[in-house]
Amino acid sequence: MLFNYNPATGGLKFRAVFAALILSSAAAAQTQPQDSLGYRNIEVVKIIKIGAGDKNKSRITTSNTDILNHDAGKFLSSIPEISGIKKAGSYATDPVLRGFKYEQLNIVIDGAAHAINACPSRMDPPVSHVNMNMVQEAEIFKGPYHFRHGNSFGGTVNFVTLKPKFSDEPMFGGRVSTGFESNGSVFRNEAFTELTSKKMVWNLFGSYQKGDRYKDGNGDEVRSAFLRYNIGTKASFKWNENHLTTLQVNTNQGRDVEFAALTMDLIYDKAWMFQLKHLAEFQHSFFNQFDFNSFYSVVDHSMGSPDRTMVSDVRSVTLGGRGELKKSWQNNVLFTGVDYRHEAAENISMVMPMMPGMPMKDGTAWQDAEIRQLGWFAEYQHLMPSAKLTVSTRLDVNTGEAKAPSKLFGMLYGDAKASDINPNISFGYSRNFGQHFQVALWAGRAQRSGSLTERFINLFPVGNDNYEILGNPNVKPEINNQADLIFTFSREEVFFQTNVFYAYLHDYISGIIRPNIMPSSMKSPGVRQIQNLERAMKAGFESRFNWKFLPQLRSEMAVAYTYAEDLDTKKPLPEIFPLDFRWKMQADLSPVIFSVNYRYAAAQNRVDPGFGELQTPAFSVVDLHGKYEVFRNAFIDAEVSNLFDNAYAEHLNRTLTGNRSVRILERGRSFNLGFTYSF
Repeated sequence: MLFNYNPATGGLKFRAVFAALILSSAAAAQTQPQDSLGYRNIEVVKIIKIGAGDKNKSRITTSNTDILNHDAGKFLSSIPEISGIKKAGSYATDPVLRGFKYEQLNIVIDGAAHAINACPSRMDPPVSHVNMNMVQEAEIFKGPYHFRHGNSFGGTVNFVTLKPKFSDEPMFGGRVSTGFESNGSVFRNEAFTELTSKKMVWNLFGSYQKGDRYKDGNGDEVRSAFLRYNIGTKASFKWNENHLTTLQVNTNQGRDVEFAALTMDLIYDKAWMFQLKHLAEFQHSFFNQFDFNSFYSVVDHSMGSPDRTMVSDVRSVTLGGRGELKKSWQNNVLFTGVDYRHEAAENISMVMPMMPGMPMKDGTAWQDAEIRQLGWFAEYQHLMPSAKLTVSTRLDVNTGEAKAPSKLFGMLYGDAKASDINPNISFGYSRNFGQHFQVALWAGRAQRSGSLTERFINLFPVGNDNYEILGNPNVKPEINNQADLIFTFSREEVFFQTNVFYAYLHDYISGIIRPNIMPSSMKSPGVRQIQNLERAMKAGFESRFNWKFLPQLRSEMAVAYTYAEDLDTKKPLPEIFPLDFRWKMQADLSPVIFSVNYRYAAAQNRVDPGFGELQTPAFSVVDLHGKYEVFRNAFIDAEVSNLFDNAYAEHLNRTLTGNRSVRILERGRSFNLGFTYSF
């Protein structure tokens, strides 16, 4: 996949966040745009995914699979500081940013909407409900610095969908794409249509992807068959120049997905998402803008053993909204507002064979648990001729309970209720030194309450090994005190950026093996209870160097590394991916664009065996990619992935169900072909 270095929006619309890099343009490098005071905003990571023919964007080169791919987690891992936990060969990669994962990351769509996992094993993480063919870009806010879209403990990922473009006369347009991947016989299709007028923009969209089992670099078959499709509509109505209302409804459906690392497969996953937004701008009021955003999501999920002797049906519901006011004056901007989230999960039914000598299950996995969070946030920005100061704060009131606690929960925790007040604050200062250099320093403190899993899961194996996890409603909120230092050099043909970070973690949420508690299954080696670690740390760096050394040739390099440790025991924190290096050479020989992509991942020997973690050897992968403009707005993408058919596994890939000493190996060599036409 190719990227576009695109600075954050200039002027007073800058989002005050920390970010380490801006992804480079596949088109000719351009001078960084500046606001009226000459300050360059470079502090938001944007992975740009633009289909050919999008009229409001300059043409750049993107892989056809960026539009067709159903796996948003895999899309995010295109940059080295993001990896992903993989339990299925071709489905639902769960993103990990700098070692922060699950609810330590805030995953939202258009600033608010999201759907939590219904499956306790996270067969359906929040990113699995993102419609990639409607996503324009993914904004990645790293660190505990961006609080406007929720609690950003380790970072926020905001998937931005296509914005409405009104026209004076009625117009109809759209896009159709199709693709095929040889290894696994993966067939992908997607379509997007748009009807525009002076007052309304109406979209219809959908996609269909189906694949069989693929072969790894050793020629062995990996259980990875899947079927996924989605359909939806989005309508935007402009009442006048100052009021815009948008309604989006879509469903994401998964069927018969094989999970090589779990004892059960996905039978079906039915997700419905609703989002209603209204943007109002005021000409003669104290506040300049009001942004209202509400959402409702429900997921019905069924999983079962391959022979279907065991079947479990679960459901999750997520709803909420946010209202934000904006005030701009002179060189200052103030955002303030409130938001609310309600998350709930329940077990609908369970069919399982009786095991001789095993007692009846004590309660359900989710125990009809729910979490409610009411938050207030504010962000102040002060723009100077060559610098910018940002202060952001947030205060959350978080409550949770299990409405149907098991006897074990009642014995250990009483009424199984929890309540926390979580303050958050961050400061950022960026300064330009001349036309080409910038230095930024960010510092923040974020506090996060335990998730539904961490508080209320009841004897269910959800981790890297087969230990059953016992939630703890009394777990303390974990705290992240973090600082980032960023250095940037930018010229017309060269972009270089390096940032280092250090995070001191207090009351870090983890787990401790409890030999005195019996597991509910004979297949489980024991029980791990959620507990706090007193002190832990994460530190690392990311760096990127892009150089357009000839008019048609450019080189892009990026590297990322994270080191993490329990400061009391001196043991590594689990599931920290190793150093990752990427290098791409691209030639723009219009109408053909060709690139060679090289990736090297170092060995990861710093593991914690107590969490079933294995060491991972180093690996290298080479991909070839070409794009040809057949005629206007019609493109063919051709790709050879894993050119040398290497057998390798990502460090965060889970181990196989039948052999816990072997991870899921990645896809071997594959020949991929795609076609996209926009009209």
